[in-house]
Amino acid sequence: MATAPGTAPHRLEDDRLVHGRGRFVPDLRPPGLLHAAFVRSYLPHARIVEVDRSDAQGMTGVAGVFTADDLDLPPIPGATGRGPEVAMPREILARERVRYVGEPIALVVAEDRYTAADAAEMWVELDELPVVADPVAALEDASVLHPGHGSNLVSSSVVGVEDPADGPAGPVSVTVRVDNQRLAPAPIEPLGILCEPGEDGRLTVWCGHQAPHRLQRQLAGLLGLDAARIRVVVPDVGGAFGMKGMLFPEYVAVAAAALRLDRPVRWVENRTEHFLGGTHGRGLHHTVTLSGDPDGRVRRARVEIVADLGAYPHNGSQVPLFARFVAGGLYDLPDLSVTTRMVVTNRAPTGSYRGAGRPEAAYAIERAMEAYARACGLDPAEVRRRNLVAPDRMPYRAATGALYDSGDYPAALDLALRLADYDAVRAEQAQRRARGDHGLGIGIGAFVERAGGAIGSDEYARVELADDGHVVVRTGTCATGQGHRTVWSQLTSAVLGVAADTVEVVAGDTDAVADGIGSFASRSAQVGGSAIHLAAGRLRDRLRDLAAEHLEVDPADLQFRDGEVAVTGAPQVAVTLADLGRLAAEHGVAVHEEERFDPQAQTFPYGVHVAVVEVDGATGRVEIRKLVAVDDCGNVLHPEIVEGQVVGSLMQGIAQALYEGLQYEDGQLRTTTFAEYHVPTAMEAPPIVSDRLVSPAPSNPLGVKGSGESGCIGAPPAIVNAVLDALEPLGVDDLQMPLTARTVWSAIQRARRS
Repeated sequence: MATAPGTAPHRLEDDRLVHGRGRFVPDLRPPGLLHAAFVRSYLPHARIVEVDRSDAQGMTGVAGVFTADDLDLPPIPGATGRGPEVAMPREILARERVRYVGEPIALVVAEDRYTAADAAEMWVELDELPVVADPVAALEDASVLHPGHGSNLVSSSVVGVEDPADGPAGPVSVTVRVDNQRLAPAPIEPLGILCEPGEDGRLTVWCGHQAPHRLQRQLAGLLGLDAARIRVVVPDVGGAFGMKGMLFPEYVAVAAAALRLDRPVRWVENRTEHFLGGTHGRGLHHTVTLSGDPDGRVRRARVEIVADLGAYPHNGSQVPLFARFVAGGLYDLPDLSVTTRMVVTNRAPTGSYRGAGRPEAAYAIERAMEAYARACGLDPAEVRRRNLVAPDRMPYRAATGALYDSGDYPAALDLALRLADYDAVRAEQAQRRARGDHGLGIGIGAFVERAGGAIGSDEYARVELADDGHVVVRTGTCATGQGHRTVWSQLTSAVLGVAADTVEVVAGDTDAVADGIGSFASRSAQVGGSAIHLAAGRLRDRLRDLAAEHLEVDPADLQFRDGEVAVTGAPQVAVTLADLGRLAAEHGVAVHEEERFDPQAQTFPYGVHVAVVEVDGATGRVEIRKLVAVDDCGNVLHPEIVEGQVVGSLMQGIAQALYEGLQYEDGQLRTTTFAEYHVPTAMEAPPIVSDRLVSPAPSNPLGVKGSGESGCIGAPPAIVNAVLDALEPLGVDDLQMPLTARTVWSAIQRARRS
């Protein structure tokens, strides 16, 4: 039976995984497999004096020890996100200088992982250099990480209103400074890659990756090979969160070692390597100044972003640009100017992590809106309402250039407040404050995000009828847990009238799929799903014409259902898809259709989240009493999958607000295990109330927007604003994430002493 979009059929991918039949990179063991381990820097900034590999080379079971000179590979160019390269290249293995703790210096390959790890304990002599510990120090240029560039400043730019005026635009003016702390993506499966040379001269690469065709091109470029000589296969992936869409030096080094040794080589990152080497998420520092009228209307907004890219401007250089794009949030701020500066520091490189710039932007503008409401003496919900973009102004061109495509922002605010019992919570809060109880707070986190990837990026799909009559979908998207097989089968089922569980979905293999951009930036459904939908529609038309000729009826009288093409009103007059496949072969008719769908636009999902919290003044512990999430991701293809995305991202938003944070001290990372880096579990999940509005996206035939990142965007400002709301009578007006019990308790004590 066909399955229509908007319903929630059983997930097709889960049974194999929950019964232990998944195959991840560490499960793959080709004959002759070798294991890789990396020698890494123990200092944040130093010259490499000596790498003594004599003991390692003499160990039984060691197949090879490689340094930068041995591999002789070109570096990964320094990037500014957009525009020309900068003279800050990232070597595959460090040459002459190391710039962060954990940077790979040498590669050891051995018969087993234990021998490789032991051999990687080789002696490395480093001559310590001054450490650029944070972005403030980076801007001073007292120590320059990349002498060839001459500065730690990667780029500086200003977008927004032309000729921005200085000073306030009204009697009310507030400035807030907020940090989005560094986060570890922490997927259940860290990075891993297996490279196997073949007798045909090709290299097969197994890697848990979000964009296999991109990885194929990147490896080919750095290894000096034709891309056709590399096959990238993505097995099952244990979580990605943006990190696994990027290129890592370790990938290139392992591939090069496999080619030199002519044996398969595998590297699986351990958890300490994951924390040390990154990529890390976030790391942006915002200063936001809002000014305007006492009635709550903001007239001018100035945003300054300083982005800590870590030691190399590579994977993370686009994230600050994503943040500036939506710096004004859901608000009508024509007089908005955003200054963005990116710097390098002696920390691990940053990169995309779920939300990638949008959480940072939303957190900054929402903290500022809360402060502006307080300065006006008005309710924060009312101040937001007075500044929201009105629905009759859609599509709305923001001062940053973003074109918000559709939505009703005031309706989202009203629904979220109603679900949170906002008025009742305020009444309870007033009663409790009257008797000296200051533990209850309520906060709002409103946001807009851009989804779909860069304008002009398409996605590939091919839908074909196999000889036995079953339908095959080949897609350039790549699943990392989102439920692609279920939804792509569902879309195909609805068009071709076949049972969803009979549809074969092929993805994550550069030999089996002709092309692809990949899955990131919440683009899979709106771009990849639309490509599948369009290709399936054209195949349906082709098959309908073939069936009409065979049955000698008008094509308009035919319908697809249950694997057949039948005459409407006379279902006994029908031909099966299997028979059509044979007929097509006999007539030399192609039974496949391809699509490269390019929407030529981005979508802008949005939402309003509200947190109700209890703060224990004696201990500083924060408890979330209720978390409300109202989102608009356009049309919903599979409600249960979307709900899972919302809840999962909410937990990561809660994690940033209350638990997680990578801590450096003079360039040394202090949070290198889960004992210090606190990830919430299901036990910490609060009561969640979710609902959604539906504003179909005008740029794709499915009307869908992104749904995978809302929670980690809206939850942090809602929670932090709620805690600040609770502590306002005590004089606490600033907190930086994560709001651990110690952080909150210390703020309360400082306020009481002042």
